[in-house]
Amino acid sequence: MGKLSLAATLLLCLLVVASANTVTATATEDEYENQGSQRCQEQIQRQRLNHCRMYLSRSRQYYGDDLSMVTDDDESNQGQQFLQQCCQELRNMDTQCRCEALRRMMMQERGSRGQESERMMGRARYLPRMCNIQPTQCRF
Repeated sequence: MGKLSLAATLLLCLLVVASANTVTATATEDEYENQGSQRCQEQIQRQRLNHCRMYLSRSRQYYGDDLSMVTDDDESNQGQQFLQQCCQELRNMDTQCRCEALRRMMMQERGSRGQESERMMGRARYLPRMCNIQPTQCRF
């Protein structure tokens, strides 16, 4: 009988310890997600993606997965400069923050550009691919 109560006590102790570890692990994961979200928020505020916004607003035509600018040479060169600077802005962000930053930028543009913003949003999905960075496509 003594062995049985000792075994029951040990089992109860193990359950308490296991339960405490589960609560700690969950709290740690939530803290990590909050820190990640806060870190992304700070990066988004810092980068602002102004060059990405300029590039997307100057792009004239969209063909499937590729962007094509149909403008004169000066505007084309300026568009390429905006693209290169946009890629640098995205590279300066953590991989997991890039699509969120693009999504937020496009949500801001949606109100000010109306129907044109839908075309811009389609193009924005492929900016990471054009910059040859991960993820290669964003979903919004």
